[in-house]
Amino acid sequence: MALVIELRRGVSASRTGRKAGPSLTTGMLERIVVDDKFWTALESLGRHRLPTLADVDPDGDTTLRSEAVDRMVRELEGSHLARLRGAEHKAIATLLAWGLRCRADRDLQIAFSGD
Repeated sequence: MALVIELRRGVSASRTGRKAGPSLTTGMLERIVVDDKFWTALESLGRHRLPTLADVDPDGDTTLRSEAVDRMVRELEGSHLARLRGAEHKAIATLLAWGLRCRADRDLQIAFSGD
């Protein structure tokens, strides 16, 4: 079962105070496709310790914004990522890195699309 995870930039509804110039890219910025290794990683780390990721719908769409991303980052930072290897580690480490980027730029979000 494949899961597509994307880092996206949404359109800000508020004024940013930016000077005139090229607008920021909206839409998908980065994408990874993971298989069952993602769910295996959650089991290895403990689904109860990662409730934000455990709530991702494997068959539908889930988008994490602002507070949900903050929760995910706190949960991942409190996990023992060193236990993971290979594709499992890469997927979870990417999510953590994207979450940190989302904290710094509130127009960013993380979207999950299952099949």
